[in-house]
Amino acid sequence: MRPLYIDGCTGCRVVLDEPALRVTVPDKADQLFPLSRISRVVCKGVVEWSMSALLACADAGINLLILEKNGEVRARWLGRGGERQSLTQRLVDLLSRADGPERYENWQLSIEKLAARSFARRMGLEEWREAPVADLRQRLSLSLSNEGRHRANLLQSLLYSELLNWLPECGFCSDDEALLTSDLDLASDLSKFLLWDFYPALLAAGEPDTSSALSAMALLYQQRADRVYLLFRSTINKLHQFLLAIS
Repeated sequence: MRPLYIDGCTGCRVVLDEPALRVTVPDKADQLFPLSRISRVVCKGVVEWSMSALLACADAGINLLILEKNGEVRARWLGRGGERQSLTQRLVDLLSRADGPERYENWQLSIEKLAARSFARRMGLEEWREAPVADLRQRLSLSLSNEGRHRANLLQSLLYSELLNWLPECGFCSDDEALLTSDLDLASDLSKFLLWDFYPALLAAGEPDTSSALSAMALLYQQRADRVYLLFRSTINKLHQFLLAIS
């Protein structure tokens, strides 16, 4: 299965043409995408969806992510999830404790420190072992152009859409109400950590080419997908160990 990226425009429409999604764009031939071959859908720009197409995605377990013009997540449509599993329960139990949110925040800070210092090492900074995350963020802010920040937003949204698929496979149920509250968005948290691995490529990119930013970032993501998955599994293992240690 592969992700479906839709860079929308006025008149772009997605309807159900069972057993596929039909994407219609003015002045272009319609495209059919079998539901059985779609892992997730990411939309940017103007895209009109029919309710039958949305429900078909939900029934097939396909998550849909809708992005703002700047590449940030605007909305999501989640497919059916599996049964409630142990890791979900452990995380929910932690957050229900008085000290749970603080402990989870401390774990987040430790993971981001690892990710940021890995970035600093790859960039050749002599003080990478001691570099504070806040200082590294400030360097990034000064080094990335407006287009670079836009592409970073797109990459984080692509990561987010992938994580919505990966997390249920690791025992975190996407349809658990406790994990969908505004207080906790595990996919969003992990996407911020994983994004650090892409910053060297963004900084080295120079002037953007004339291709669509979404298409260019989707290509960059696919080129690094195997590495990102290994980093994701490593992070999940650390979270698992953390949850076991405090239970």
